[in-house]
Amino acid sequence: MNIDIGKTIRISDFIDATDKRSLIVDTTIASAIGASKGLENLSGFIESICYFCDGIMVNPGSAEHQAGLLAGKYRAAPIIRMDWTNAYRDQAFCLPANVVKRVNISNPIDALTLGASAVVASFLLGFDDEFEANNIKDLSFLARGCHQISLPLMVDIRAIGEKVVAANFEESIKLGVSFIQELGADIIIIPECSLENVDYICSWLSVPVLLHVEQFPEEEKVKGFFAHGLAGLVVSAKLCRDRSARDRIKTLQAQIHGQGRKS
Repeated sequence: MNIDIGKTIRISDFIDATDKRSLIVDTTIASAIGASKGLENLSGFIESICYFCDGIMVNPGSAEHQAGLLAGKYRAAPIIRMDWTNAYRDQAFCLPANVVKRVNISNPIDALTLGASAVVASFLLGFDDEFEANNIKDLSFLARGCHQISLPLMVDIRAIGEKVVAANFEESIKLGVSFIQELGADIIIIPECSLENVDYICSWLSVPVLLHVEQFPEEEKVKGFFAHGLAGLVVSAKLCRDRSARDRIKTLQAQIHGQGRKS
């Protein structure tokens, strides 16, 4: 059996080695749409949640400036975003996107230097063929670079392009998952979808699967997610706008790992 010891150790920073579960909070939306409500004071927000989640996604500059809050045995592990996109800028945004772009903003060596336990990049589904090809090429090179230094790569699948509609949403996720596993991702993040789709994806993937949630789920729903094979949840940056975000994240952490952990 081929075991990458370095990756295994780093993955255990944010996927608990005992219960094999994880709770991660994404704060990286600021690089795409600017500082949003709840994340204007990023230091304060990270400090308020760093003991109540397993990992925090940050942009490279934030990882550098918030290093003191992303270190220590009982704090959340830093997961550094490798890409930028304007895909989340709608027509109501002050500078709406005329053409959707996605570019790399860092590399594995830089992330490792910044103390990353892992890196994350997006696979944006539903755009034109050239966009998809470039996205896949970038992720493939990123996977190879991460492999060389034993740095785990998380790929965040976002089915948000104009070609994705309600009728093909679930199948689009399955297709994206297949592509990303073949490219060499160590962990795959999927959008919230039906439990049947979650069960199907988790049953054949050989890597941990996390679910990106844009609403705080109730406890019974959390139990259902993990019963269908998920390794964890990723809390959307949109949920950081909630005034009660810290308390909701703390509650979610207890639901995932059990009471009394990371008090």
